[in-house]
Amino acid sequence: MLSGDREAWIIDQVAHFGLEPLPGRPVIFDDTTNYMYIDRGHVIQLGNELYLVRGNEKEGRFGVDEQPKFWVKRAISLTNGQKHILKLVCQEAFKIQIGAIHVTCSRSGEKEGQVLDLVRGDHRFMQGHATRDSRGNLVRTIDYIDGTDLLSHVSGLTMSHEDYFRDRFPSILARTITAFQAIQFLNDRGLCHGDIRNDHILIERETGAFRWIDFDLVEDFADFDLWSLGNILHCVVAKGFVSFQDAIEQRPGLAPSLGNDDASVFFGHRVMNLEKVYPYVPGKLTEVLLRFSRGARACYDSIAQVVQDLRECEARL
Repeated sequence: MLSGDREAWIIDQVAHFGLEPLPGRPVIFDDTTNYMYIDRGHVIQLGNELYLVRGNEKEGRFGVDEQPKFWVKRAISLTNGQKHILKLVCQEAFKIQIGAIHVTCSRSGEKEGQVLDLVRGDHRFMQGHATRDSRGNLVRTIDYIDGTDLLSHVSGLTMSHEDYFRDRFPSILARTITAFQAIQFLNDRGLCHGDIRNDHILIERETGAFRWIDFDLVEDFADFDLWSLGNILHCVVAKGFVSFQDAIEQRPGLAPSLGNDDASVFFGHRVMNLEKVYPYVPGKLTEVLLRFSRGARACYDSIAQVVQDLRECEARL
């Protein structure tokens, strides 16, 4: 397609899909290296496909809300109008701590591309494909999932924790087990998720299915996925998060009985021994939670063991 024809086609397609008109001539990037310069209203070309950028994705962590991820763009295909997430190459490395262990994390578009190839057609995971731009950067084009993240879903339910645990938790636990099996599927094939978090499970609005997103992190700690599942389990059992302060505010008499052994390995301010806060949490489920605590007497060696124990918890509910 000639340059003038391509620009006219872009303008026509923007109008065809009822999108906000471009402010001027189309600005087209076939090299995504300098992703900070790619903004709303610009066009990204990947092979023969053109995508209109609608903005940057945002993410809230560690009490800081809605931080833009400039290398992750919301976009619309100008061929068919479908929504996508475009993940551009971002070179980043950082360290986190699990108990006394320091773990180095880095981003790898190549690993995420491998995951996308492996899970194609498996809707426990986000779907998409990887394409190199004109500079050789590996861009991941992700199909948009209409849904909400796990944390927002459970914490947004307007009911008491006891009602939640009785009425909603059995279904959520069943889907959590399926999600854990999906991570086991990756690990059994030599791949990892790498960034297991409560906002990296989306609950699809139409089906209620749990779907994993974001696979571009890798670590130098082989059991990182396994240990991270404890954070998901805390979220679904607690109906969000329960800190030591939350627990004592709910039940002031707990203060003398709560100690460091009850804390999460990852987050020392969160209570993993939730039976102390909610006495109706069954003992078997408490045993599973405590294997992810700082006072753990025994730890899991595999995700399959976690799944097996949670199946037993599910049967007893």
